Amino acid sequence: MTADPHACPDPVATPRDVLHPVDWTVQVGAVDDVLRGMDLSLARRRRRRQGRGAAAGAALALVAAVAVWWPTSSPAPDGAPPVRPAIVMRPARQVLPDGSIVELRHGARIAPEYTAAVRRVVLVQGQAYFQVARNPARPFVVAVGGVEVRAVGTAFSVQLGSTSVEVLVTEGRVVVDAKPTAAAPAAGSLPASPAPPALAPVHVDAGHRAVVDLPPAPAAVMPPPEVAMVAPAEIDARLAWRVPRLEFSGTPLAEALTLINRYHPVHAVFADSTLGQVRVSGILRADNIENLWRLLGEQHGIRVEHRSDTEVVLSRGQ
Repeated sequence: MTADPHACPDPVATPRDVLHPVDWTVQVGAVDDVLRGMDLSLARRRRRRQGRGAAAGAALALVAAVAVWWPTSSPAPDGAPPVRPAIVMRPARQVLPDGSIVELRHGARIAPEYTAAVRRVVLVQGQAYFQVARNPARPFVVAVGGVEVRAVGTAFSVQLGSTSVEVLVTEGRVVVDAKPTAAAPAAGSLPASPAPPALAPVHVDAGHRAVVDLPPAPAAVMPPPEVAMVAPAEIDARLAWRVPRLEFSGTPLAEALTLINRYHPVHAVFADSTLGQVRVSGILRADNIENLWRLLGEQHGIRVEHRSDTEVVLSRGQ
């Protein structure tokens, strides 16, 4: 079963039909990398601008604006991309026959092979996050690169890389079982030698990950999985691709905040009603509203006052 890349964006109004400068990040699956690296990138750009001319500084400012967040209240110049509706971008999501849910990172593919005895899913490529419906009588197995990940009712991510398989458990426990296979005999040769013995299964609990190095050739000895604890912040970073992205293009701030409030329980009060018409463009993680507040202050002079954990007041800076 193949994820439909066109099913991921969720138009809030009408579909997009004109390529926007930020669309390249979505098309190549680079949104996560762009967002994670922005703080470091901005710092480096600030240092480089200090020794360069105005033209170079303008070029770097444009790159930063296109990549992440571009607040502006001035009318769009002639030839600028037209204003489009806000877009919600999510990973492809599939509900399997037993009710288990799979989220597919951009480019990932799975092939379910369910039987009466076992719920088996082959991860063909990429990375997927599984939320397994509990059924002790019918194990849930993810097969990938000669490795099987077995679970009953839990949540975990499996990623197939070029040289390894990574399993990251966020809820419950899984069993990682490496199953090397015998090499196929060449035409006219002697029968293939049996596969090396399988390694003992390894239990991986929530908050841990297991990495299995893939052998360079069939029948090669497969090293045992390496299991290590993972800090919550690192888990969040590794699974950041699951967080919805909100893409705005000339969207009034009041409208943008209405959409953001679907994902972030913050009520914004405009001390100056004209601030609601400030137009914003770019891509924002739905769970990172603090980045919006910061950039509105830096680039627009808008002051953000936190009255409580769920209410802020937006006003013009002094």
